[in-house]
Amino acid sequence: MKLKFFKCDWGMEHLGEPLTRLQTYKEAGYDGIECANIGMDPEPFADACDELGLEYIAMMFCATEEDFRRQLVQVQRTRPVLVNCHPGRDHYDFERGCAFFRSVMSMAADSGLEVVYETHRTRCLYAPWTTARYLEAIPELRICADLSHFTTVAENPLSDGLYRSFMDIAIARTDHIHARVGHLHGPQVSDPRIGEGLRWTEHFEAWWDAIIEARLAEGREIMTVNPELGPPAYQPTHPVTGEPLSDIWECCQFIVERFRERWAGRVELS
Repeated sequence: MKLKFFKCDWGMEHLGEPLTRLQTYKEAGYDGIECANIGMDPEPFADACDELGLEYIAMMFCATEEDFRRQLVQVQRTRPVLVNCHPGRDHYDFERGCAFFRSVMSMAADSGLEVVYETHRTRCLYAPWTTARYLEAIPELRICADLSHFTTVAENPLSDGLYRSFMDIAIARTDHIHARVGHLHGPQVSDPRIGEGLRWTEHFEAWWDAIIEARLAEGREIMTVNPELGPPAYQPTHPVTGEPLSDIWECCQFIVERFRERWAGRVELS
């Protein structure tokens, strides 16, 4: 299996214009980029990625089936290797959520694109228990695991008892990882490299490694990872100056290097 790393464009505008940012991601060793819209028309963006040898994971934010239908038409023009969708709304009752998933999954199948559905606050998959229920009801449903939302919503490390069983269900159905480190009271630690932040990094790495182990055992050819650390106000800042407490570019690089160190010799790395 090959492990591929995708750089999220979120919060990277300071690196320059879109083409400059793409070149920067390539030079930093990323296999591709993940974003909803980098600020280029679809076909020139796809051509630029091809020229640089970057793959593209498209993001979609879809409260309704019509949102999904409309955005999918645009996404197809960008030639993504994967589509990551924020699905529905957290206020949907279970029947409405199931109807949403079955409808959009049918559209995805017709498009020929591989689509995963992200675990995220405000969406259908906002908590470990709701995600487990949907996964049990819809066997074909595959997810992007952003587990920082789970620890935040549950205010729990999710290590024991019923919580652990919920996590096991999610791990078994994850095809894409958003490797952000959260904690009990927020979706992003101040700095994943030191102190309490590093302890949470190690906690999340146990889940990420379990996901890769499971896909490796299944014989999956590619596993994708995005160290999706966001800028302020997602990122904690100094309470007076508003300055970020860490450099998210460097933190993303740190997360990627830890994956590389743990998996060297066991999977193919670019």
